[in-house]
Amino acid sequence: MTPIELSTRRRVTGLTSDEFARLFVSLQREVDGEAAHWSATDVESWELVGPPGTPEKHTSDTFAAANEFVATLADRLYHTIMPVTEESVITAYADDLTFWASHPDLGGVPCALWNIAALQAAEWARKETGIACELDVREPLV
Repeated sequence: MTPIELSTRRRVTGLTSDEFARLFVSLQREVDGEAAHWSATDVESWELVGPPGTPEKHTSDTFAAANEFVATLADRLYHTIMPVTEESVITAYADDLTFWASHPDLGGVPCALWNIAALQAAEWARKETGIACELDVREPLV
């Protein structure tokens, strides 16, 4: 994977370098039998010079897993809000801590992925019904 491809794919997901590093490590807890310890600094350097051999083998899997998670979550949210009305609201989150407090089962998953799924679900509902759901952004807890 080239540096520009990695950078572009990360940005399309809406993840910061830190969020991608945390997601990458949470999905790839062990790489080649060793614990994965990568940070935002590592991701930022990979976007300049390309990832080294070990993480490169797993970045595509991480993006695929993130995309699959977003698609599955968007489908779940879509079915939750349907049938949509003028009063329908989808919650988005301004920060990870507030998101994790509301969804402890998703602790460790960046709120950016939820927000992408929420927007996708709202768009599907709008295309099907012509009704735009309101996006309610949860204020940070702290």
